[in-house]
Amino acid sequence: AQSKKAFDGGPDFRSDTKKSTGDDKGWKPLNADPPCDACSRGKEKKNELSTTTEGEEDCAEASSINEDGHNDDSDGLHLPAGQHLLVDIKDVDSEFLNSEERLASAMIDLTNESKLTLLSYHCHSLVPIGVSCAGVLLESHVAFHTWPLEGVITLDLFTCGGGKLVPLMPLIERLFSVKQTPSEGENEEDIPEPTLLWAHKLRGFREGFAPGYVRTSNPLDEGLGWSVLGRLDFDMKRPLLSTKTAFQHVDIYEVLDPDHRDLESYQIIVYSQQNSLPGGVQQSTLYGDAPYHESIVHPAMFTHENPKRVAIIGGGEGATLREALKHNTVEKAVMIEIDEDVVQLSREYLKEWSDCSDLVGSANDCFEDPRAEVRYEDATQYFISGFPTDEAVNGSDKFDVIVMDSLDPNVKISYAVDLYSNDAYIESLYNGLTESGILVIQLGESNTDDDPADEVGKFENRAIIKEKLKEVGFKSMHIYTE
Repeated sequence: AQSKKAFDGGPDFRSDTKKSTGDDKGWKPLNADPPCDACSRGKEKKNELSTTTEGEEDCAEASSINEDGHNDDSDGLHLPAGQHLLVDIKDVDSEFLNSEERLASAMIDLTNESKLTLLSYHCHSLVPIGVSCAGVLLESHVAFHTWPLEGVITLDLFTCGGGKLVPLMPLIERLFSVKQTPSEGENEEDIPEPTLLWAHKLRGFREGFAPGYVRTSNPLDEGLGWSVLGRLDFDMKRPLLSTKTAFQHVDIYEVLDPDHRDLESYQIIVYSQQNSLPGGVQQSTLYGDAPYHESIVHPAMFTHENPKRVAIIGGGEGATLREALKHNTVEKAVMIEIDEDVVQLSREYLKEWSDCSDLVGSANDCFEDPRAEVRYEDATQYFISGFPTDEAVNGSDKFDVIVMDSLDPNVKISYAVDLYSNDAYIESLYNGLTESGILVIQLGESNTDDDPADEVGKFENRAIIKEKLKEVGFKSMHIYTE
């Protein structure tokens, strides 16, 4: 029986949270180790007496312990599936694009440096101009066509092995984005840099062929795949970070949408896949930062006559903290976030989210504001242990406003369920508020006319917490949308 495989959470651009060195433009350098996967159906058969090299032994060992990626057929699955990388480049040097020899050399370098196996290739000059090249890989194929007069090359690379393709993008850019040579009397600075558009798509079939594979558990089959990686029309698309924390996998991209090509079209998009949570979901965007965080904080803060103590549940990017600190009545803002790594990643890659430089008396980084206290722990346990009953709580420790900026109520993991249905936790929120205190909870997407009632739909937890808030003693409830 085949072992059940688990998807590793997405393309691995960065192996850690350190800043890149050199001119890598946010890409992760290629792994120099040889690959341990290919299209098994294309491998040459070995006789029983054949020996293996040291590298092959390493691959055999790796295949026995590798649980990453449902494209990998080194264990004999021979999946009818693969990955497709599509690349379009313009403003490329015309002489390069019309040279069989240089293009063939670039193809060979691409396969060698990416540890793919080139079985054969052919480049053919066209009349009157242009070149088409095709290479047969053990893993599948690579092909491209050029338009020298227009300075354009289109390339596609398809593999059915388990090796990830997106990390090859810096190599493709280096080999094929050859800048135009200035003509006589032309200044170098007037020559445009080559523009590169690319998309990554999953091809073939995995469900029903890979034991244990569930499409919604693969970010490349979900939001990250279809809304970012799968789009070929972004004027700019670069990964800032892809890494795992103790609680989730985080992917951060900067993109420039072609619809308007203005400042508002520039986006930083954060995707997050919680451990044990299906799919990768869009967690935050630069464009949606202000509308979301302003609306979750300010209505409650303005409603309260004098909010001095504020608690924030979640909010790892720091934007909810930023909005709370804008109120000069605030003396203490306590943020309880379970994932410390998310806070540190946000401080490095999402600086706009926690920028308090325009607040008088604050710090450049909201996390450094003297009124801010950041606690890295489970918020449910923080409130249950700190505010078990109303009588047991010191009045000076209570909060005027509590903002629950956490997982959506439709997320089906135990931690999220606790946030919306744990009686002791919900009661502790009530106990943690002052007499005129206000609790704010973000409850996910607004209903549409086609949605069923919360009680019987995907927002069952939303219906549950509304009832429990009434049961513990809240005097009134007001629902608004942004």
